[in-house]
Amino acid sequence: MFRLLGGASAAPPLGLLITAAYLPKHWNLKFVDGDLDPITDQHLKWADVLMMSCKGSQIGPVRKLIGRANDHGVATVAGGAGPTLQSKDYEGLADYVVAGESEPLIDKLVADIEAGVSEGTYRTPEVADTSNAPLPRYDLVELDRYMFVGMSYTRGCPFACEFCAQIEIFGRKPRSRSAEDILAEHQLLFDLGFRGMIDLGYDNLIGDIPKTEEVLEKMLVWNREHGYPFCYSTEATMNLARQPRLLELMRDNDFRYIFMGIESGDEDALKQTKKGQNLAMAPEEAVRIVNSYGIIVNTGLILGFDAEKPDAPEKMLDMVKRTGVFPTLVLPLHALPNTGLSARLEKEGRLFKGGVVNKSERTDTATTGLNFVTARPRVEVLEDLCHVLEELYRPEVHYERTKLITRQLQTKYKHQPPKEKLLQYGLAFAKIARIMNVDRETRKLFWKSLARAAITNPAAVAPLIGQAVMNDSYSKLSQSYVAALRKEIAAVEAVGEDAFNQTMLGNPEPLLRKPTETRA
Repeated sequence: MFRLLGGASAAPPLGLLITAAYLPKHWNLKFVDGDLDPITDQHLKWADVLMMSCKGSQIGPVRKLIGRANDHGVATVAGGAGPTLQSKDYEGLADYVVAGESEPLIDKLVADIEAGVSEGTYRTPEVADTSNAPLPRYDLVELDRYMFVGMSYTRGCPFACEFCAQIEIFGRKPRSRSAEDILAEHQLLFDLGFRGMIDLGYDNLIGDIPKTEEVLEKMLVWNREHGYPFCYSTEATMNLARQPRLLELMRDNDFRYIFMGIESGDEDALKQTKKGQNLAMAPEEAVRIVNSYGIIVNTGLILGFDAEKPDAPEKMLDMVKRTGVFPTLVLPLHALPNTGLSARLEKEGRLFKGGVVNKSERTDTATTGLNFVTARPRVEVLEDLCHVLEELYRPEVHYERTKLITRQLQTKYKHQPPKEKLLQYGLAFAKIARIMNVDRETRKLFWKSLARAAITNPAAVAPLIGQAVMNDSYSKLSQSYVAALRKEIAAVEAVGEDAFNQTMLGNPEPLLRKPTETRA
């Protein structure tokens, strides 16, 4: 998918590039993106220290990599969301475990590494001061290999969604960087020759609305002076739709995509999980307003909330149809460590002590959730998730959504790709057309959607091509997810739900009994 859309991967790991900026200048640094290039024995022979950014679901691959590093006598440092939320999984595994933001403790960590001593786990004593921070080491990266580049603008979110891990990592008080720092980072990327999309965020873009307005206004001046070398994506809560001045500035700066966590079509579920900001306006109205400023809305969907009713999947599918959003995340609810959700479930005696599936087999969050006794029957929730995944990305369902986007999207794009990129895009479109022509029904729907857009809203053609590629990719990925979910359904049914829950509540190891029958 990424190669068809202009890059070999989505974006370089921003946390590592930020950390690299704080390391001593006499350290020789080499950046390796494990999603693109394998970490070889030659890398490990060269290195004295291996620093990794880890997600909780990646513990299996991380364990193997640390084992290889140990064989070469390389010290290992693990940081990121995984060690922050699940530090016990990494303690005794990595030589240095960084739990929390690295900036406040980087000097202590570096001193201990150079002295060859370790305290094991290094916990952030306070939130990081992001003002006057050194610029990320973008120079370590081949930027042209990526679809976009991340830029950290704000950390922390004022809302208190029960399941959210971000507020546990970064806090609920937004900390936004100054316009001067953001513009300096723009200039750095510009000077390095990067032209393309910047994902401006980390957390909720509008956590501090006055500050965001100031930054966007100064970005607009810079972009005009530099000929709009960038376009943007970001993440924000649905109440952005009630901020016309911010939306105007986002349109004028050329923001094209935004991720909004709509999560569910069930209002009772949203209330229970403290997602009240999603109830102030109907989602279809919020998306329509955002689309009218030329910004496409992607979203995340979750099943497994206590308050959701049996019709939750149909409400979810109907909400997606009414809004035209593209679901980039469809997940079972996961009670991440240290969140309000995990604390409540533990108090209620419902939080599993072990994983739901064998973590060595899968590292995606799409199939490693529901780590608790569900309010609805577990198999029912898993079946509903299969149904939603199977339905969302069917070609006829996707291309029906594109009709709404074509009507609602009002673009005023400013950024133009460099001339050398145009040939690349032309070749990419030829490949996309061949892929879409394989299936007769998809071919018909794809070309019909482009023809409709070309006639009624020509500026929508390019984003619709991108969404067609995404839908094709997600359709294939969803088949893998559904197969894994069916496997879990069979495992639960093989022993009975009560026995499954008791095993998971009392046994720290995953349930490994193989089902005797797997559903088709």
